[in-house]
Amino acid sequence: MVEISADAHVNKKAQLGTNVKIGPGSVIEEDVVIGDNCEIKSNVVIARGTRMGPDNRVFSNCVLGEEPQISGQKNSPTQLIIGSGNTFREMATISRGSPRGGGKTVIGDNNYFMIGAHFGHDVVVENNTTIGNYVQIAGHCKLENNVWLSAFTGAHQFVTIGQYAYSGGSTGITHDIPPFVKIAGSYPCQVRGLNVTGLTRAGFSEKSIKALKKAYLELYCRHAARNIAQTVEYLAAQSDIDEKVLLLLQALQRSFQHRMGRHLEQFRH
Repeated sequence: MVEISADAHVNKKAQLGTNVKIGPGSVIEEDVVIGDNCEIKSNVVIARGTRMGPDNRVFSNCVLGEEPQISGQKNSPTQLIIGSGNTFREMATISRGSPRGGGKTVIGDNNYFMIGAHFGHDVVVENNTTIGNYVQIAGHCKLENNVWLSAFTGAHQFVTIGQYAYSGGSTGITHDIPPFVKIAGSYPCQVRGLNVTGLTRAGFSEKSIKALKKAYLELYCRHAARNIAQTVEYLAAQSDIDEKVLLLLQALQRSFQHRMGRHLEQFRH
């Protein structure tokens, strides 16, 4: 059964799954697919080209799948792809993809977007992220699994934020963030520690956490003769390297490929 408020406007060409609820004042445009058990509250706009999986909740005044914020681009036939189990709190906005950026903005599963969060065109968000109030993410960024961004964090376009990274409030991110670390500050933000609390809660082994702590000390705390790039090379050459440490080092190596530390810039169209 589908429940649609008499004050909602649902295009006849929209596809709605079972047990979908749509509140008063909401607008569902054509070429929209909404999966089973989704709840769309009042005054929500879901624009054409949006594909939403099951079990999502969209709170009042959200705008999902509108045109990318690019001057001169109108009616672009692009998409916003949303997985399952996501929550979009009040006034969250997510743009659909752009023709030059691959045409898709992609949101995975079980992400929580708090009030006023904005994600630009062609962004990729993996799974289980927590996005604080008024976080602002520019186009073409990537957030890996289990990222946590505190309120008012902002990210420059083409930034990658690694898995289990945690930002303090009002952090300004202008370069790639490696996985497993805590960051704070702006211009530039700085790595402030290993996200031990997050890793422990996620069930990381004591062995991996110990190995990450050791790598973190080498990379960020010991002011030896070698710089961070040289330290990454030194650590990567060690035998029996922990797989989590290897992920950390690989992320840093990718960021070194671009002069501003944003490896996705290499794929700019």
